Amino acid sequence: MKVTEANKEKFINLLYSLVQAIKRDTEHCAEICGGVTEKDMIVIGFVGQKKQVKMSDIAEDIDAPMSTLTNIVNRLVDKKILIREHSNDDRRAINVTLSALGEAVYKVLAEQKKQMAEKLLSQYNEKEQELFLNNLSSLISSF
Repeated sequence: MKVTEANKEKFINLLYSLVQAIKRDTEHCAEICGGVTEKDMIVIGFVGQKKQVKMSDIAEDIDAPMSTLTNIVNRLVDKKILIREHSNDDRRAINVTLSALGEAVYKVLAEQKKQMAEKLLSQYNEKEQELFLNNLSSLISSF
């Protein structure tokens, strides 16, 4: 199917605007969550979903080298958001869980995501929501 130059340009501009909007929303959420970084939020979200994870699992999920993850986890341990401890099964493995403060930060993070989804999807009826989500999924698959 042929794509016009005008549509290519419009797509590029809209995609750039979307990325900027997501970045602003992420920065706002980071402030609300206690001044954490975007990478911090990704780690907090992953640990919050899994409850207890190995450092190696986090590194694999966020596609980051262990040295980078160690710096992120150190920062979050210092902020008392994460708890890091050696596994009872394998002393070489390090498990990470959320502290009580981390649970509170995770809840704020999850609530912000739900509010954003509600704000966006409430503009559409159920069929339009399904179409929008399918198109979004297709867009992601294209990359």
